[in-house]
Amino acid sequence: MRRSRLSIALLALVTLVAALMVAGWWLSGGRSTPLLSPPGLRLSPASELPGVHCDRLIIPARLSSSGVFQYDVVGDLCALGSPRGKTLQILVSGAGYGSVYWDFPYEPDTYSYARAALRAGYATFNFYRPGMGESDRPLGLLLNVDNQAYVLEQVVDTLRREHGFGKVVTLGHSFGSVTAIAHGLAYPASVDGIVLTGFAHNTNPGFVTAMRTGVDIAALRGPFAGRIIDPTYLISRPGTRHQIFYEAANTDPAVIEVDEMNRQPTALGEVISSGKYFGPQSKALTADVLQVLGEDDFVVCGGDLDCHDHDRTIAHEQAFFPAAASYEMVILEHTGHDAALHRNAPATTARILDWIARRIDGEALNGEK
Repeated sequence: MRRSRLSIALLALVTLVAALMVAGWWLSGGRSTPLLSPPGLRLSPASELPGVHCDRLIIPARLSSSGVFQYDVVGDLCALGSPRGKTLQILVSGAGYGSVYWDFPYEPDTYSYARAALRAGYATFNFYRPGMGESDRPLGLLLNVDNQAYVLEQVVDTLRREHGFGKVVTLGHSFGSVTAIAHGLAYPASVDGIVLTGFAHNTNPGFVTAMRTGVDIAALRGPFAGRIIDPTYLISRPGTRHQIFYEAANTDPAVIEVDEMNRQPTALGEVISSGKYFGPQSKALTADVLQVLGEDDFVVCGGDLDCHDHDRTIAHEQAFFPAAASYEMVILEHTGHDAALHRNAPATTARILDWIARRIDGEALNGEK
């Protein structure tokens, strides 16, 4: 009798899990993400740059090689003129950010990295990772660093095959940097260079504490309440991002306001899995690597790593990239976690583009890629 009851209970549990997975897939479609702004502020994405042509692409992808379900990954492929033959920059956003991070639409000549890259002659693919924006939203517990890296590989492969790109650089921010590391380790032949921002091999204990009180369940509170039913998606609480992601004296308050209004959810599975690549795994990376870090980055500076000590921080991080074809690190003064969204963003962008021109293209930056 006990065995029979146990079998029934197990069968019921398996049925419930299967039903949840099917329901999650059925309800996993992306959500429209119109740009939101405070009254009186005009927002302008990179697609409005004169001469730029953007194609909205939908790339089908699975979370693993044995995955049953296929999910749509949505992003914009942009270039001045034809993208064919150009070096492609794939822009990988962090947790809680969609494509708006790399193409920030407020005062875009200052804060849009994508716009600057396009002007410099590169092609860009700025996309919503699975779980946010217009891309499909799998069950939050299914998403993790490794399957986001597998999705990124499918994106790289599709863009190479269909658009004839030769060289490819992945640019990650925060969780996007972790994804870029995981991808570069699993598929070393797929990328020529990796740019890591908002990342170091360290975690600030203060950030861990702030995270415990700084997030809500996206299905219950915030802009996605009622639009997401999966309780394993999280979203930052209003008014918390400025404390975690910015150095106030070097930040335009309007940037933080636009950031808050356009925040995206984060899958719980991503949060749980992200710590995996803060260890020695990056020692096996073989691509050219540029690491860009704000000295006031509250997420990864603090505790055992004082990023105001630039020499020690560079030595600490360089030890994690012994196999890289080349390694450089830039530490930004008076800059927090969101390096692309501080007042010194144009100088930061110029340093990244200069590195790509030198290390990936092998030439001086001249606007022709």
